[in-house]
Amino acid sequence: MRPGWRTALCAALVAALVSGCGAKRFLGFGGDGTLLVRHHEPLSQEIWLGGELLGVADSGAVTCFRGTRTGTFRLEARDPSDDTLIRATSLVLPPEQPRLWDIDHDQILEGRAFLGSCE
Repeated sequence: MRPGWRTALCAALVAALVSGCGAKRFLGFGGDGTLLVRHHEPLSQEIWLGGELLGVADSGAVTCFRGTRTGTFRLEARDPSDDTLIRATSLVLPPEQPRLWDIDHDQILEGRAFLGSCE
């Protein structure tokens, strides 16, 4: 083997680690996220993200949760009166890329068009 193979291997490992850190940020680890929730159920629903209560989403409106943890989570809608699970899904929430959970249709959508509801 050539004498510079160790240097090349070390450089490749450092490059992989640095790009891995950037990939973590891109994939939603670190930074703040924005989750928007929409539903038309007759009652308000509690919104839980990764086992943490975010708040209550009212019926017929888009509710905004800013400063939310980012990453991959289980997202749940629960009846506030008796803690019954209404709907649950998986969510990847990246930083600075808002997501809208349409509970009625059980869809996660791009949320930029609904950011006006946050102001």
